[in-house]
Amino acid sequence: MAKGSGVVRPSWFWFVLLDGGIVALARLALSQQAYDKASKMSSGRLPGRPVLRTMLLGTAVIHAGEAVMAGRMASRRGLSRRGWMLQTLVVGFPSLLALRQN
Repeated sequence: MAKGSGVVRPSWFWFVLLDGGIVALARLALSQQAYDKASKMSSGRLPGRPVLRTMLLGTAVIHAGEAVMAGRMASRRGLSRRGWMLQTLVVGFPSLLALRQN
């Protein structure tokens, strides 16, 4: 993020772990081919695609809500509202934790 914005990036571990999971969830929820392949590898133990789509939507709603909270907290602290919102939208709670410690 921009220097002087006050945005503190959480560990890359969080980006890889959380965003990697979201990418995998999106592929399974939105691609029948990916779902069929994963289902075969897991002996059919995956939830159905409608459940996965609901989980994906829930993830998006949660991240959007967290981003709004981060924007409000950053504004109150005189920090970059936009920077904190964008980062929190992408990575979620680790960004909120970094903001609370800032």
